[in-house]
Amino acid sequence: MADLKTEPSARQILMADILLVMVAFIWGAGIPMSALLARSITPLWAVALRMLLSAFFLALMFPKKIITSTRRDWAISSILTAVLTGVFITLTFGLVYSTASKQSFIGGLNVILVPIFVWAIYKTRPGKWIFAGAGVTTAGLLVMGFTPGMEFNFGDFLSFIMAVFYALQVLAAGYGARRVEPHRLVALHIIMLAAVMTVIAMIFEPIPDIRSFSLKIWATLLFVSLGNTVLCFIIQFKAQKITSESHVAVIFSLEGLFGYLVAVLSGQDPFHLQGAIGGLMIIAGMILTETETLLKYRKTSSS
Repeated sequence: MADLKTEPSARQILMADILLVMVAFIWGAGIPMSALLARSITPLWAVALRMLLSAFFLALMFPKKIITSTRRDWAISSILTAVLTGVFITLTFGLVYSTASKQSFIGGLNVILVPIFVWAIYKTRPGKWIFAGAGVTTAGLLVMGFTPGMEFNFGDFLSFIMAVFYALQVLAAGYGARRVEPHRLVALHIIMLAAVMTVIAMIFEPIPDIRSFSLKIWATLLFVSLGNTVLCFIIQFKAQKITSESHVAVIFSLEGLFGYLVAVLSGQDPFHLQGAIGGLMIIAGMILTETETLLKYRKTSSS
């Protein structure tokens, strides 16, 4: 499944997973900012402008890596571009017919989809701790997102498709990161994604007047471009050269929990016991997922 010459140690996997927790925190903290952009601009243009800024910074940071990229590098990167395009389109139009809370829960189902996809594609059955962690995490997401009288509508269907694309993104990132240098991979797929999302935004939404943007909007765009996109994708791809896709999926489920905590602490959302219990279950699921690695680390340390 990997192109690594040597098997990563348990310590390396733990360090990679810790970095992924940081990514989940940044993405979770960025949820209110992304919501602000979607309300202040329009959803598709919010994504397109974010990617255009990210592509601009990546071109400044890694011009040589972009110029010297091979046809194979571009081809592998285009897989990630296609998958992320699916994520953003289903996310945006799913919110038209559904709610953010329902989408967060349904989208979080990628946690259980990733181990199943890994099993189906690579013919490698994930360990029992992985499935246990994914199961507990899914239950925690259900507790956080469930409300009485919930009904399944077209927006929820789009949110489920988003969960499928999100799971495929984790798999595609692992595949690409083991075959293309991470910085190059980030730059190439973000450049293509910026172009694709700009075209889609021009088709479905009116072109925004950037002259009317407030300093707050520009600051938010700058933060989500450099932090949530450039920095987080670089960390994700470097980490996925080492850790497994199933680990990544469970850890990224913390994104919703971190977003909930930021919203509560900033006074945007009220505190609910249901959310706290669901959050604790998600953390328990992550600990279960890491148990296999911790046992391996303990074994190697004692030998």
